[in-house]
Amino acid sequence: MNQGVCAFTGHRPGHFSFGYQEDHPDCVRLKTAIGQAVSSLVDRGVTTFISGMAQGVDLWAAQAVLRQREKQEDLWLIAVQPFLGQADRWPESLRQAYDDILFSSDERLCLHPAYTPSCMMERNRWMVDHAEVLLAVYDGSASGGTAATVRYAQSRKREIWLLDPKTLLLAQLRPPQEDDQLSFL
Repeated sequence: MNQGVCAFTGHRPGHFSFGYQEDHPDCVRLKTAIGQAVSSLVDRGVTTFISGMAQGVDLWAAQAVLRQREKQEDLWLIAVQPFLGQADRWPESLRQAYDDILFSSDERLCLHPAYTPSCMMERNRWMVDHAEVLLAVYDGSASGGTAATVRYAQSRKREIWLLDPKTLLLAQLRPPQEDDQLSFL
């Protein structure tokens, strides 16, 4: 892979057994695995990363990119906000992390001036449409935004890397076949 672009998708903290306890050992291990996945993608030639700035995986992955950028200055981080004020109702600690990432991002894009019922999926599709690779921290559940984003990336024939949040194994999802039936939420 030459100079590539990778987008992130994954579950919110409430989906995991540790919830919002970022100092919980399982959360620390997951964030470490995300950092290792980012490092592997950089080794494969990815230089640009796109974060949708949601709580959990999106923010953790963006933070991993920023840490990696301390060692490799040519990495680029794009922060895609689905709407202005995305973090306004978040707890202070999460808002601070969000603001720090926005400040440190090389590019910021806001898709809507206010929340709309479809803004999150529009953000996810924008990210997939502008990336060659999708890194999904995904447990295989059939419903939800992460599942829909993985299916959309399959339909767009993107390279997809799945990080299982339980086993922390990273594996490439097979490309979709001609006769695969894909559905979108």
